[in-house]
Amino acid sequence: MKIAVKLAFDERAALRLLNWLAQENALLLRAQPDLPLLYDSGVTYRRETDETWCDYLNMLAQGHEDCDGLSAARAGELIARGFKALRKGDEGFEAAARTKPSTLHAEVLLTTRSRPDAPGLYHCIVRYRVGNRWFRDDPSARLGMNGGRIDPLVKQRWALRAGDGAWRTA
Repeated sequence: MKIAVKLAFDERAALRLLNWLAQENALLLRAQPDLPLLYDSGVTYRRETDETWCDYLNMLAQGHEDCDGLSAARAGELIARGFKALRKGDEGFEAAARTKPSTLHAEVLLTTRSRPDAPGLYHCIVRYRVGNRWFRDDPSARLGMNGGRIDPLVKQRWALRAGDGAWRTA
């Protein structure tokens, strides 16, 4: 199903919708525990000319997303799977591996290079908390945004996938 919503742009409204999408993604990931994590999925960054926000299932089917969809997907999996969504090399991994939280507080953040009174270029990232410490993750940068470079940790995880179609993680 395709649903289009047209809004007068407002940063706070966009952020609320992206975080709603992260919560929806968390529900999908809890309901379908066999779904791969974002960094195991093979999904890559691709810039969009028109903003289309996909849920986790549509993102997997499409095979790519831009910063908003990737951030909502990553935040959703951190909420749904907690420490199991982090791998060695991810910020906060060691603390999460010790305490094993089943969920992490995670949210989409907007960053910008514009002045407060002028429109500009926005970028979405994820902020998440392990214990009392906050960390940030930029799934777009890790999945090829900057010149197509895929994060070496992500490439390593892709290499660990089995050839039989079963998902394996490090």
